[in-house]
Amino acid sequence: MFIQSLKTRLAQPYPLRNSWRVGLISGLTAGAFVSFFLYAFQPFGTKVPKGMEWQYFKVCLLFGLVTLATTLLVTFLTVVFKKTFDEEKWVIWKEILFNLFFIGCIGLGNLLLAHVLWNTPLSLKTIWYWQGATFAVGVFPITVGALMAQVKLSRKYSAEADKIALKPHKPHTEELILEGDNQHEVIRITSDQLAYIEAADNYVRVFYFENQQLRHDMLRATMKKMEDAVSAHKQLFRCHRTYLVNLDLVQKVSGNAQGYRLHLHNVPESIPVSRNLNNDIQQMFL
Repeated sequence: MFIQSLKTRLAQPYPLRNSWRVGLISGLTAGAFVSFFLYAFQPFGTKVPKGMEWQYFKVCLLFGLVTLATTLLVTFLTVVFKKTFDEEKWVIWKEILFNLFFIGCIGLGNLLLAHVLWNTPLSLKTIWYWQGATFAVGVFPITVGALMAQVKLSRKYSAEADKIALKPHKPHTEELILEGDNQHEVIRITSDQLAYIEAADNYVRVFYFENQQLRHDMLRATMKKMEDAVSAHKQLFRCHRTYLVNLDLVQKVSGNAQGYRLHLHNVPESIPVSRNLNNDIQQMFL
């Protein structure tokens, strides 16, 4: 029972913040914390002789810089390998595992710095020691922090989503012409037929209703081109980097740790909303 409950919890959605801005802020914060922690508490049996406080402070700053550099390196991986680091598929166990990898990288970076500063040998024994020291500081707060953050964020967005009241309205029926980059590549429908548009590498998938059945066609086009094509229709809203949705079809707004999700009439898939657009979604349904 406990194992099944734990598996369920670890499979819950978790937000993925893979941007340079977030990486820089996180790196500076974590680096400052590491420097402060090492200087203030002098862990792992560290003893600073009298008169050597300034030199020790500079060493603490260097270890903080290792944390900053490692954070930026890991951020680079998340930005470059976007298919691997896809928020739609990001869950708690992936967040914990990735953070453990991050800690391991910091431990290796700390050992390399110690090798440069004090000629610490690069052996399996020293690798084990430095990794152990780094994991001892980071494993518990990372694991517990991820679990607590998931619960907090899930409750927050669920409560906000429950307050969004959807009101009945007359559907829009204007003609839409969606054109791809290839010759004779065009979809002609009315706006009430369109369910949503999803990015797919250099293509987009256009999901729409025909004879009350949901179907989709591919167009070679960018999401920006699709957004421009429907810009005159306010109910057709780009709610996410990879999604554009027909708000007229929204039946329910739900929330999880990643933010809001839109549930459309007769559409099995729920549509994610970028967290920076939460306020826009709330305003749309006022």
